[in-house]
Amino acid sequence: MERWKALRLARGFFFLGEIMGDILKSARAYEKLLDVEYQFILGRKKKNIMLTVSFDALNFFHLAGFQYLEDMPDILRSRRDIVFYKILNEIITTKQISSSHFYPLIKDRIEYLEFLEFIFDSNKTIFKYNPKTQAFSVIESEFLLKNEVNSRNVFTFLSEDKSSGKYFCRSFFPQVDKDYSLGQTSWTLLYKKKIYKSTQSETVLYDKINKNC
Repeated sequence: MERWKALRLARGFFFLGEIMGDILKSARAYEKLLDVEYQFILGRKKKNIMLTVSFDALNFFHLAGFQYLEDMPDILRSRRDIVFYKILNEIITTKQISSSHFYPLIKDRIEYLEFLEFIFDSNKTIFKYNPKTQAFSVIESEFLLKNEVNSRNVFTFLSEDKSSGKYFCRSFFPQVDKDYSLGQTSWTLLYKKKIYKSTQSETVLYDKINKNC
């Protein structure tokens, strides 16, 4: 209990009386992204790179912060994709998750995770992420997206899946105190499209190359 209190004080979490984040709502929003890929073309100093970002049921666990629920061993020991589908099937509920003493640490993540699709649709601020500039962070990531949602900065970290060459969301959270974009190298967004895998339909979301979007 004392460790939980220390964590709350260190991170500035005081949520008594506030509305709980709806884990089912966020899971349903994330489920829609399982059929989606985003392709980015970024530019800097006459060099262009292309990123393809995809989504997997396995990654919801970490994005929601369930790794911090140390007093819920059944969830921690479960396969991560199974936890996700148990939430969708309402076997694991918001009431159950919020009963954890560590819930205040992940409440904001759960609430903002509902907006992940909006974040990818609207984002135009991408940084090449260098973990060495963040001395107290253990996040290993190659790129960082920074968005403002409901007047609050939200950080989404992307890492490459070496087996496919595509990127996935490694971590995600709204800003509490530290701005993780400080000291990072900004790349210019040149092009972005959204692909629905089941139909192979595409929507161009941003096009600075052809200047028609």
